[in-house]
Amino acid sequence: MPNWAAVKGQSIYGIKGFYLYKHANFNKNQRVKYYAKTSRVNRPQFIVKGYKTDDNGNLRYKVQQYNPSNGKYVAGTKGYITANEKYVVRAYYTTTPKNKKIKVLSKNGVKSYKNIELTGKAKLYKKGSTLKVKSIKKYKLATRYQLTNGNYVTGSKKFIIWK
Repeated sequence: MPNWAAVKGQSIYGIKGFYLYKHANFNKNQRVKYYAKTSRVNRPQFIVKGYKTDDNGNLRYKVQQYNPSNGKYVAGTKGYITANEKYVVRAYYTTTPKNKKIKVLSKNGVKSYKNIELTGKAKLYKKGSTLKVKSIKKYKLATRYQLTNGNYVTGSKKFIIWK
């Protein structure tokens, strides 16, 4: 397994147009769904369920599409997608920005929480807000940014961006 590959259970999203296939060996009659290139906040997000290599040795992710807004899987979206970094990347940041600042991207804003589990609502930051970050913390297979006030926000690239 290459060191850049997402681990099982981790969240990834598409950055270019690509297809979801029934099997790891991709061909036209195995296509399930096409995902067009779209803006960052609307990119399709998937949970890695496993891996497979095709007959040519190309790594494929076994995935199911996930909707982070409602916290549910999307029906009928299990299958295989490419693991090529030109098409899919991890959905969560793994480091803090050099200037320690992040900006809210989500049109509904981002909630901050008192706890790393994202419980105990603290404050809603509106789209465009700049937040100062103290550190990044791992929580299960995701990451959280700890703000200078001690509260936590998601480390998801769909909701925030480095400033």
